[in-house]
Amino acid sequence: MPIKKLENGKYRIDISVGFDPITGKRRRKTKTAKTKKEAETIYYSLKEKYKNKSSSSERNLSFSQIRDIYLENCKLHNKPNYYAIQEYTISKHISPTFEKCNFKKTTHTEIKDFQMKLINSGLDPKTINNIMIILNKLFETAILENVIKINPCTNVKNLPLSKKQMKFWTPDQFRTFIHLIETEEEFIFKVFYTTSYLTGMRCGEMLALDWTDLDKFRKEINVHKSLSFNKGEYKITTPKTKNSIRRVSVNSKLIDLLDQWKEKQKEIFHKLNIKHSDKTFMFGYRELPPSKDRFSRGIRRICSRGSLEPIRLHDLRHSHVALLIHQGEDYATIKERLGHASIKTTIDVYGHLFPNKQRETADRLDDLL
Repeated sequence: MPIKKLENGKYRIDISVGFDPITGKRRRKTKTAKTKKEAETIYYSLKEKYKNKSSSSERNLSFSQIRDIYLENCKLHNKPNYYAIQEYTISKHISPTFEKCNFKKTTHTEIKDFQMKLINSGLDPKTINNIMIILNKLFETAILENVIKINPCTNVKNLPLSKKQMKFWTPDQFRTFIHLIETEEEFIFKVFYTTSYLTGMRCGEMLALDWTDLDKFRKEINVHKSLSFNKGEYKITTPKTKNSIRRVSVNSKLIDLLDQWKEKQKEIFHKLNIKHSDKTFMFGYRELPPSKDRFSRGIRRICSRGSLEPIRLHDLRHSHVALLIHQGEDYATIKERLGHASIKTTIDVYGHLFPNKQRETADRLDDLL
């Protein structure tokens, strides 16, 4: 019996409690007792506890098998970009720890330990929460495959997030930015960023546009697809949600700018011996469409020429909303223009940008007295 009397007269209980479900290494449990009888009671209690701790099920599948099943479902039911994010996150953050995981014996404690490991690594809380969501989905897959009955990720709370201040450019700041674009070779950047600022379209939606999507008679852009890259290959899919399929009204000066770019694009394609047609990608300047990274890096490069603080490419969408609010547009108009699924999304994301109406309301109450 693994009970040993110590020099101080007490008894130490040292028993094996199986193997770590994450690392596969043997684990031990050590306790002390004042008497031998108390030590024996503790010993049998621990032995019974750890004997019955693991959950039973009919199947035994490895972590890699569960991962492959999950990713296959992701590929089948989601867009390529979503699948790529899931695959990368599992490979980068989850597999190094859980590759030898025994699903049947993994407990809530090991999941909490993993979350703490991520915290100690210095990752952003939002990133950690996203990793834990995917880990939870992997264990849910194990339940669906009848490997386990209980998900140990249940009740592991998300980390609190501090709300970051939304960045956007005012019209004056945007004009400053555009004036930093110096050469004719960069005209494509001027057109792309101006279109983004004046329409609020998502980057993927803009990259997927071709010239047939511009209706100059109705002064509208038809948004009905999105472009994304995965491992160097591009794919056209439907937009983010069904509400993202919409027609965005555009101003006359933007149409004139797009017309100028179309003529320059024809010249570029002619020099490269590439056929140009109305099905040519609107913001293309070679045979394949450009990637999002090209325009993301462009903002930082152009801003480095002056004193303007750069923003993210997606922040041009925020800037468009700030512009609309400044012009007095209401929630419903902004929701329709952005392609949000509900007005609640618009309010949750942009409500703080709207001017406080309480002062006006209080002032009007003076008329009653």
